[in-house]
Amino acid sequence: MFDLSRPLIDILQDLICIKSETGEEKALCDKLEQTLEGYEGRLVRERDSLIFYVDCQKESRVALVGHIDTVPVDDSSTEPVIKDGELWGRGACDMKSGLAVMLKVIYDLSTGKIRPKHNLAFIFYENEEGVLPNGINFLLESGKVEPIDFAFVLEPTEGRYSVGCLGALSVKKTVYGVSAHSANPIKGKNALLESMEIFQNMVTMNDTISAPRKLDGLEYYETVNITTLKTANQAFNVIPAQVDMTANFRFAPGKSLEDAMEELWASLGKENTEVLDSSGSCYIGASGEEFLLPGIEREIMQAWTDIAQLNNNDIPAVNFGAGSILHAHKPDERISVDELNDFYGLMVNHLQD
Repeated sequence: MFDLSRPLIDILQDLICIKSETGEEKALCDKLEQTLEGYEGRLVRERDSLIFYVDCQKESRVALVGHIDTVPVDDSSTEPVIKDGELWGRGACDMKSGLAVMLKVIYDLSTGKIRPKHNLAFIFYENEEGVLPNGINFLLESGKVEPIDFAFVLEPTEGRYSVGCLGALSVKKTVYGVSAHSANPIKGKNALLESMEIFQNMVTMNDTISAPRKLDGLEYYETVNITTLKTANQAFNVIPAQVDMTANFRFAPGKSLEDAMEELWASLGKENTEVLDSSGSCYIGASGEEFLLPGIEREIMQAWTDIAQLNNNDIPAVNFGAGSILHAHKPDERISVDELNDFYGLMVNHLQD
């Protein structure tokens, strides 16, 4: 089990040492479970996700939330190293740093160092880096998530509140033509040429929607892009009869998934389409202000995160964590030791009087 009495940075190093790529979280989940069984609280497990409830005899419950998986290690490392005041290794910022903070809070609660003003829940979940459904879905569907008044998802935000995020919609569009010999194309219909017209529609749509916007003074922008384009041709001298293309639409906080679909169909065309992935947007607005501190910068995340799933299930949530998303998923993933320690103190300030 993990020794949670050790310094925060040591706990993070221990977490990095356990490989937990998406789909391979069991070893880390098992060790987290073994560790938490040694602390006073109520522990539940669903697949390779855990919830640890700590009842402090308070009226409200706040959750700290973190995913236990990482992207593939590849050219990064599960052998952490500290150099120039930074800890390097896969998951250092995304987001085993958040897990380390959660574990240290549990330890400091057990020693009385933290005197909480809320009941607490600690959610460690699987498969965030993969496709939906992920551990948040599994836990919500299991009925094991008890009422939560507010949640902090400890994704790397450099200590800012991400109070909203974009929605995401990915659609495959199939364009059909008629194959022919490339020396006699008039006998066929080139699906690739047809797809180029749709591609240009997407460019026009993106030009229309991508100007910066503000919501309560917080800037974001929408964008739509063709992310894949391929034919089934195996020969270089055949006019393609079919093209598959994928459009990815990142849409505004507050816009419904249904409205986003209708907007996309207007430019892409609904015929011969398949929705590959869809995730709603969110914006917390004035919800949960009593759980936040003054003077902390706010942003709308120019991406999708699981705060959308929580908010859309009536759990007000923000992203709030140490480290920079710019270092995530990269060979040189790292986090400042001082920044992590400073963030821990800030997180504790949210939890106690």
